[in-house]
Amino acid sequence: MADADKWGERDARRRKIIEDAVINAADRIILDGSDGSVEETDYLTGEVARKFMEKALHPFSRDLLRKGIEED
Repeated sequence: MADADKWGERDARRRKIIEDAVINAADRIILDGSDGSVEETDYLTGEVARKFMEKALHPFSRDLLRKGIEED
């Protein structure tokens, strides 16, 4: 199998995992917990996205802190 085929399959698999996580976890939990209004659903969706972003950025912050400590 060519490298491009492998990369394409990996990319498709990863996109499916991400989509499944959003639909089957985040969306379901948000919709089940929301009062049903557009405003609350949008707010909850935004806050969940912010928390995921903070979680994703945490390793970079940690690495920068470590680098700063090592340089001092």
